[in-house]
Amino acid sequence: MKIPSKIRSALALSMALLAGTAAAQGKGETVRIQDHLGVITLPMRVAIAKGYCANYGIKCELQPIPTAALGMQALMAKNIEGAVAALEVWIPAVQKGAKVKAVVNIMSKNLGLMVVGNHVDAPNAGKPFPAWVADLKGKKVGVTSRGSGVETGVRFLLDKAGMKAEDVTFVAVGAPNTAYAALVNKQIDFAMSYEPMGTMCDVTKQCKVVYRADADPQPAEVFATNGGGAGLIMNQAYIDANPHVVEALVKATRDADKFINDPANFEEVLKINDAHFKFDIPNGDQLMRSLLQRQIKHGIFDPRISRPAVKATVDFMLKTGQWDKGIEAAEIIDARAP
Repeated sequence: MKIPSKIRSALALSMALLAGTAAAQGKGETVRIQDHLGVITLPMRVAIAKGYCANYGIKCELQPIPTAALGMQALMAKNIEGAVAALEVWIPAVQKGAKVKAVVNIMSKNLGLMVVGNHVDAPNAGKPFPAWVADLKGKKVGVTSRGSGVETGVRFLLDKAGMKAEDVTFVAVGAPNTAYAALVNKQIDFAMSYEPMGTMCDVTKQCKVVYRADADPQPAEVFATNGGGAGLIMNQAYIDANPHVVEALVKATRDADKFINDPANFEEVLKINDAHFKFDIPNGDQLMRSLLQRQIKHGIFDPRISRPAVKATVDFMLKTGQWDKGIEAAEIIDARAP
């Protein structure tokens, strides 16, 4: 019996779709993924809670590891299959010979920000770059650690605004929680940090944000890095041996981000995150709610890795002396990455 051409076409399409689904289907593999503090790894928390990993045949397990640097160490030691790290953290490892690639974005924007304490006279706060930088002159500026990429970023801002690094005093203050304590206790005047530092200032009113890298268009070199983000980093050997797992992870993350970005799901998303992390401080619940609302509003949870943003990040790091040779996006981003 001859099958009509329209039916043959429909059957062919169905088979192609089924083949595509099968290719992205895991075989029950367990994938150990770094879990950060705060909301950085929210997409993976949602992917597990909503069953998206299971839907694609994999078992996602979160391993609490507090920093990107430690996550990369665990990845190199094969104690986890996926680390979550910003480009600035893991590209230097590639240039030293590490065979790793990003397969999907976990958090897509540059979360760097500058805040000022209420005790500081900052007449240019609220003005666009470079005006506000003048207020740093003669002040103590907190950074995560001396010689860090955060300090390099401040030095770039100063230079771009026509000032010198010697115009300020750098003080190592650690992560946002300890940086905040140093600021409100007047041990420093400004702090270059990252979320939830900005939201802590917004909620407590003890300090104010003067610059956000994900929202302020200047300096253009920094703003252009948005979209590079913090990706899920995997060993090339694992990627080559388990392409179906990589595809399943990408699809599960896409589903999770779609769920997160639907306003109707906000309360459930908040509940899922609270099961993994809560701020143990006064107004902690309000802080988490405000932080998550801002992150969603500004498109932080987007699985796509912007290749132009990757190039912009590489160019910025070359310009600021964080390494001395270029690298192409295709060398560090897996072809399956959205």
